[in-house]
Amino acid sequence: MKNNGNVLIVGATSGIGRALCLFYLKEDRKVAVTGRRKALLEELKALSPEKVFTYVSDITSLKSAAVIKQAAQDMGGIGTIIICSGVGHINAELSAGPETETVKTNVLGFTDFAVAAYNYFEKALPQSCGGGTLAAISSIASFRGSDLAPSYYASKAYVSNYLEGLRKKAVKNKLKLNVCTIIPGFVDTALAQGVGGKDGLFWVAPVNKAAGQIASALKRGKSIVYITRRWRLIAWLLKIIPDFIYNKI
Repeated sequence: MKNNGNVLIVGATSGIGRALCLFYLKEDRKVAVTGRRKALLEELKALSPEKVFTYVSDITSLKSAAVIKQAAQDMGGIGTIIICSGVGHINAELSAGPETETVKTNVLGFTDFAVAAYNYFEKALPQSCGGGTLAAISSIASFRGSDLAPSYYASKAYVSNYLEGLRKKAVKNKLKLNVCTIIPGFVDTALAQGVGGKDGLFWVAPVNKAAGQIASALKRGKSIVYITRRWRLIAWLLKIIPDFIYNKI
């Protein structure tokens, strides 16, 4: 199976996923997109009916392998899979509902798609004359815990560590697969406002700028990319700041 540059974006009805779809369409690529909202998928399909392939799918349904198989058949193979699906809530009251919803999407759903994607590439790449790319959206939130959005911060730490595990696995298995952890700070999306609060956002990147930087990093084979690059400094600070200071923030 030849790697022909086709892209599958998981969670493309809004935010970074949708912006990535638009970016790749400008590059004249075939793009498969998934999401729960059929009407929004159809809007993307209408932009380029011959290039966009849509699949109504909730990542928590745990049917990722079937979606990947169908997309690969429809497009003639997949070279890049990007997992963008994610939810997050401010949950100062620590209600169970928002916490478990976040875990179902950001942990269970993500894991199901990541496993299916890795297994797809493991079978496809030995037949391909090129390599593949598996990427997913983590967050600057992955570096510490949060009293206001505990499950969101914890779920993103899970995403980052899981991707590192897959990256190590690909290297050990000599699989020509680049596994990339995408670490945004604040991007101008509804999700960012949901977990950061409108008054708590700074260094906010326009979603189109974020998509362009992500696509550029994947093209260059980066394994970790901060969006935007200045957030690398924040990550470093979060790692070294003592608990007695962090707990007062």
